[in-house]
Amino acid sequence: MSTQFYNQHADKLAQQYLSKGFEQLHHSWLHLLDPILAKSNATILDVGAGSGRDSRYLADIGAPYHTQVTAVEPAQVLATIGKEQTKAHSVAWVDDSLPSLSKVMASEERFDLILLSAVWMHIPASQRQESLNTLTKLLNPNGKIVISLRHGPSGDERIMYPVSVNELVGLAYSDSLMPSLVTKLDSDKLGRKEVSWQTVVLTPKGRI
Repeated sequence: MSTQFYNQHADKLAQQYLSKGFEQLHHSWLHLLDPILAKSNATILDVGAGSGRDSRYLADIGAPYHTQVTAVEPAQVLATIGKEQTKAHSVAWVDDSLPSLSKVMASEERFDLILLSAVWMHIPASQRQESLNTLTKLLNPNGKIVISLRHGPSGDERIMYPVSVNELVGLAYSDSLMPSLVTKLDSDKLGRKEVSWQTVVLTPKGRI
């Protein structure tokens, strides 16, 4: 089970994740952040927040606009590291997971940006439509869902399922979403030659 792996190797993984910056990893869609963060009291959901790298950056850069970040992480040892990384920032941590995100849903909060960085490959195909349905319900009318796709083998005990842009876009249309950005394949910033990445940005139909 992947959650168990992330807990058992939390220190090593956190060191790995924190060795790369948000702007380096998310450069392909960075230009979309400004209009989101410029909105006063913008709300951001970081699903699979891990060691808190992305949540910390988003809360920091959005601080002048009172941006609120909710970080979701089911691996609690890793989340503990994330909480330490973000303790000086406006980040609320929640123990939750897809496909239902039941605790986040119960809060009735809606988000201007939902980020899934290195998460989608952990979701089995049978749960992906439900996951997108959940994310759509959590999205504000003008919000954006940003999903990074990891192409390549796991390389360890973690379970990773095949992903594709075509599958994700097809599922998105079923949930009244459409792609506003699909990036080209990008090399792995940790230097793994067998791994590459793509990013898909989804927006409610008619709201691009």
